[in-house]
Amino acid sequence: MSIKADGQKWATKESQAVRNEEYARKASENMPVTFNGTTELKLKDFFFKVLSGSAQGILIGVLPAAVMKYIIQYSGLGTTAFGSNLSAILTLFTSLIPFLIGMAVALQFKMKSLDVGVVAIATAVASGSIRWAQAPTRFLNPVTGIRSLAPANIYIASGAGDVINAMIVSAIAVLVTWLVSRYLRGFGSVAIILSPIIVGGGVGLVGKTIAPYVGDVTTWIGNLVETFTKFAPIPMAILIAMAFSIIIITPVSTVGIALAISLSGIGSGAAAMGVVATTIVLLINSCRVNKPGVTVAIALGAMKGMMPSVFAKPVTMLPFLLTAAISAIPVALFNIQGTPTTAGFGYIGLVSPIQSMVKDPNVPATVMNHFINPMIAILAWLIVPIVAGFIAQYVFSKLLKLYVPSDFQQEL
Repeated sequence: MSIKADGQKWATKESQAVRNEEYARKASENMPVTFNGTTELKLKDFFFKVLSGSAQGILIGVLPAAVMKYIIQYSGLGTTAFGSNLSAILTLFTSLIPFLIGMAVALQFKMKSLDVGVVAIATAVASGSIRWAQAPTRFLNPVTGIRSLAPANIYIASGAGDVINAMIVSAIAVLVTWLVSRYLRGFGSVAIILSPIIVGGGVGLVGKTIAPYVGDVTTWIGNLVETFTKFAPIPMAILIAMAFSIIIITPVSTVGIALAISLSGIGSGAAAMGVVATTIVLLINSCRVNKPGVTVAIALGAMKGMMPSVFAKPVTMLPFLLTAAISAIPVALFNIQGTPTTAGFGYIGLVSPIQSMVKDPNVPATVMNHFINPMIAILAWLIVPIVAGFIAQYVFSKLLKLYVPSDFQQEL
């Protein structure tokens, strides 16, 4: 009887040792690789793993609430206890984005469960999505209705926090975990105690300390965008749309920028159109090279999930800019408006298009004073961006050959 391995034929007795070595090699190759101190960390690979994990974490946190917002609101579910609770749960996903980023980044490095949890917690506490303060004695808990008997910390979920800081902290946590494993043997048998305290707590404190300085990046971008609002309507709309077409494909929050500078009116409409422009270009290319699920995810708002492929070839941002510039012109011509909340959404949940058509009694006239009809909405939000997207595709891909659709290949 003969046994084959790698196309070779082994004798029964004479090659027993060689055969065993071959089986051992195959078993070693098939063993799952676990992150530890011997793992080789290369700068480029490290960067893209952090980027990929961050993109996945953002998508998990953003999409549920964005997709379901108007479904719950206009289906009547919002007036029921079921709909109210579902909406609250899905909104909570947003506050857990830093935690999800830390978790996804750790999984990119194939960390064990203890390290995944530690990295996730360190990232979450440092990014501002959960804030805390000390409540005085007799503080009335709004959930339980019970007054505290002694001073105690209260924790409040507050938006998505600073995603850039979350990425930085997750990278630091991974590096510290690697150093501990390499030089301290991962704390040995007391890892379950020391790792959460030293790595989780220590890195979390470092992240919380640097958060204000990292936040200055978002502030600077916001100030830059704000200068565009001082121009005439058409140049303003074009510049804001181009800016947001790039911001949506970076870790920076488009909604955060819009809220920070109270972007409303035509500025908000242009910002949302910039998000739409990037969505269209990504869809045109994704449907050719990615699985259908990836393309559907992009249509639902998963643009940030494409960060790894776009950052790997920055020239792919050029069609975003051209599509945004063309698509922004109808925004100024038809006076398409929005609110600071809807500025960064685009097609996500159809938030921006619906807001531009439907008058919301909760939105004052100082924020929005003009609404478009459905025909103009179809022209501005759908037809013009699609035509502009194909023009940009032809110019940069077919004519100038700066990229090919396969450059947008991505797993989400």
